[in-house]
Amino acid sequence: MKQRSRFTVLALIFMLTLAFAFAFQVIPPILTFVVSSLGLTHGQAGALMSLFALPGIFVSIPGGILAKAYGTKHVGIFSLALVFAGTILSGLADGFMLLAFGRVIAGIGAMTIAIIAPQALSSWFEGKELGMAMGVFHAALPLAVIVAHNSFGRLAESLGWRMPLFISAGYSLIALVVFSLFYPQEMDERDWTKPALAENLLAIKTLNTPMWLVALIWLFYNASAISYTTFASDYYIAEGYSVGFSGFLTSLFMLASLFVGPLIGSLIDRVGRELYFIAAGAVSMAIWIFLVPRVGWNPLILGVLIGFSSVMIPTPVFSTIPRFLSHEESGLGFGLVSTLSNIGILVGPFVVGIVYDKLQQHQTGFDLMALLALVVAGLAIFLQRFTTEKTML
Repeated sequence: MKQRSRFTVLALIFMLTLAFAFAFQVIPPILTFVVSSLGLTHGQAGALMSLFALPGIFVSIPGGILAKAYGTKHVGIFSLALVFAGTILSGLADGFMLLAFGRVIAGIGAMTIAIIAPQALSSWFEGKELGMAMGVFHAALPLAVIVAHNSFGRLAESLGWRMPLFISAGYSLIALVVFSLFYPQEMDERDWTKPALAENLLAIKTLNTPMWLVALIWLFYNASAISYTTFASDYYIAEGYSVGFSGFLTSLFMLASLFVGPLIGSLIDRVGRELYFIAAGAVSMAIWIFLVPRVGWNPLILGVLIGFSSVMIPTPVFSTIPRFLSHEESGLGFGLVSTLSNIGILVGPFVVGIVYDKLQQHQTGFDLMALLALVVAGLAIFLQRFTTEKTML
């Protein structure tokens, strides 16, 4: 019974995470149509991604603590309700303010899901099964990006930009019903002690310098990567490619993650040297992004190269965290990494959008994305100074 319950939990957590991922990625494929229909600037368009991540800065650590206190089921249901409500509001918007408000509401729910999902899996799985469960969990975002970028743009072109938002909201509602009906209410998953929110937040200041550097690496990576997935389709459409093909080119970023990511993880398990992978991936990612608006190469080639470069970064980032922290500190470490990543998502697309509005061209925005990736490489090289024989990376 326990075995069956665990895999029921895994399926439901995957469904929960897909709701977060679809709500997050629904905007980039329809961005061109939203901008045209509502008369938005590219700065406002970038803000639609940024505002979704804004709540994550504040809920990343409290969300995990509250889930421990009140249970994944209750927090998950509430989070899905917020994702549904916020996405519906965005679909009904007739201007930037309501659209932005809907993105913030959906973001509160979605960013809470991003925290409680892996936490729940760690309560139900252990050992090699935990690695398998985390692999399934991490497949949700790439899958959502691939589906969204290869279908939502076409739907917006034929049925209007609101339809993908309503479809995403509909999926969230289905997930809410299924999750509330079938998620097991297990007592051993909860900690009924009063959540020590203030104490946990203050403890972040005690984390060591290497942990802060890892978190900064993840911040700058997400600032670059999410800026690229936000504006790449818009750039390719402006260059004369079809909506469908533009979405496919952007989705190559995550196709590599879905299929090559596990191989990178296995390679790192065998050879280590996580920081070398991060630095090499970030430098090559910067080069290919820099070349996108400058060379006449087949965009398929550059899309594949960007995807293969970017996939070298996430797995080694997360595998370094246990090297620098004790088991007791690991929760705070993951919370810090998540918080700073949301700062990157908040700032990156917004700044890139403003740059486009000022200069009315995409090239400088791609330059900025490349520069952010180079910062990742620099931080990884600097972090190497803090490694020892025991924590050789």
